[in-house]
Amino acid sequence: MDRQSGKKLKLREKLFKWIFLISDEYKLFITLFTGLCRFCFTITLLLFVLSFIFYIGFARSPDNISGLQTAFRFIFLFLFLSKYLPEILYLRKIKGTPYFVRIVVFLFLLGVFLSNFNFVAHEKPLWNFFHGNTLLLVAIFLLAISEISGLFRKISSVKIPPALIFSSGFLFIIIIGSGLLMMPKAHTGPILYIDSLFTSVSAVCVTGLVVVDTQTAFTTLGKIIILCLIQVGGIGIMTFTGFFSYIFTTGASFRDRLLLKELFSAESLNNLFKILIKIILLTFLTEIAGALIIYGSLNYDFQNKTLFSIFHAVSAFCNAGFSTLTDNLSSEGIRNNRILQISIALLIILGGIGFPVLLGIYSYFKHLLVAGIKSLRRKRTPTRPLQRNIPARIVLLMTAILIIGGTALYYLFESDHSLSGMNNMQKMVFSFFGSVSARTAGFNVADITRWGYPTVFLMIFLMWIGASPGSTGGGIKTTTFALAVRSVWNNIRGRNQLIIGNREISNNTIIRVLSIIVLSVLIISAAFFGLLLSESGKDPSHLLFECFSAYGTVGLSMANTVTFSDTGKIIDMILMFVGRVGPFTLLTGIFISYRKRYSQYPETDIVIN
Repeated sequence: MDRQSGKKLKLREKLFKWIFLISDEYKLFITLFTGLCRFCFTITLLLFVLSFIFYIGFARSPDNISGLQTAFRFIFLFLFLSKYLPEILYLRKIKGTPYFVRIVVFLFLLGVFLSNFNFVAHEKPLWNFFHGNTLLLVAIFLLAISEISGLFRKISSVKIPPALIFSSGFLFIIIIGSGLLMMPKAHTGPILYIDSLFTSVSAVCVTGLVVVDTQTAFTTLGKIIILCLIQVGGIGIMTFTGFFSYIFTTGASFRDRLLLKELFSAESLNNLFKILIKIILLTFLTEIAGALIIYGSLNYDFQNKTLFSIFHAVSAFCNAGFSTLTDNLSSEGIRNNRILQISIALLIILGGIGFPVLLGIYSYFKHLLVAGIKSLRRKRTPTRPLQRNIPARIVLLMTAILIIGGTALYYLFESDHSLSGMNNMQKMVFSFFGSVSARTAGFNVADITRWGYPTVFLMIFLMWIGASPGSTGGGIKTTTFALAVRSVWNNIRGRNQLIIGNREISNNTIIRVLSIIVLSVLIISAAFFGLLLSESGKDPSHLLFECFSAYGTVGLSMANTVTFSDTGKIIDMILMFVGRVGPFTLLTGIFISYRKRYSQYPETDIVIN
């Protein structure tokens, strides 16, 4: 009995040992197989990018089209298998909030796979929906987007300052955009690379300065590329990346949340991805509504109404100032379109007050709607907790002051210059549009060469302040200027603490405000000196206006940017990039130190006046 029990025990040990060995071998196989699939996925995706660029951007014959379509089929097959085979072999249950989305995406991709490779009869109505080259391309893009999350995790796992990731993202998109604009089918005639690069920088940095005529220099494809660059630049590449990371992954690591918290300037780690989704949806819904209003305001015989409406709605909300018309919005037939001007001005305001404020307004109106429905049903009305959002109040107050003050001064200064010959209503609309657009958008409905020097100085001041934090615009930001003025007034009155509402502003915030203002003045001064050397034949006041316009990502130009030398264009590009990213963000991303100092030196006072 003992001998028999011993044999059973040894047999059981051998069985378990064999199972463990098989399990280890299987895990090793899965690891190697997954690595191989990821390598194949990356290589195949690169081939697809090159093939797709050739497909849309270069002249092609019917034979080339047929060959590319066949290539797309095999590319989709490799991508589909290399993505889902490892997931099937892992035999793990997918957890997390986006589970439903992943299932829907997989079913769509499976339908495209079965229909396009004749596993089912694609002539039937159900499977015919999944059949075709267009659906194949959509499926490939979905597969590519679903892997962005992996890239996002790899980037966030490296110890890189979030500010540097943010800046590098803009630079990466600029380089990609400049290459796409160089495609033969993106432009109507020969174009220099520096002009393509300038256009890409201006679009991604949502500025609107141009060195070639957007209407005549670029084809419809080129304008769509510029539109996409404006959209990505306005919302931010990391916003899109974080959005797709949330959609296609099973959750987010703590470092991912810290990264997004710093990029969005959020106060806490709670609901960051829900905020991100609200930003994306709010942006697209606002732009769609704006495009519909613009479309309805145009004459029935207006050419390319759809592209014009979408392009200008996106450009306005992103505060870009790009237009598909040669003379911008001062073109004949558009110049006196009041509905168009007011709708674009409202889009500029909504894009410029910042996403945190927009989300606060959305939350407030949502509460009012829910309370109204509850009261109609005679149910208990939910109470809204009292929140003193000091930054939002500063933003709204400063925005109102700048718009109203700018409109009044523009009307006063330009009544006898660029607004002469108009009635009072026309003057008010033009003044309102000029005040709104000058802060970061750069659309113009008047001849800015007729502006008097007081108006030029007013516009320089508005461009320097710019939009609000967390928005699509540039400048030093409204909150920075407001805190600087309040801090100066506080000092004059002999108070050591800066209190707004019932909150005390920290010294770190005051130091950051001072740093942003000093850096902006230094950078603009250096660029102005550079333009004085490179564009010596131009009016210095016009060059100074150009520097503030580029730094504030506005896009208005009195110096005729088209005639700039290559050196002048490079100076403008640097200003636009620094102005969009922010000098403080850019420099802290490069020079930030994680070394902590645990000692403190004695304080001393220095005589400064």
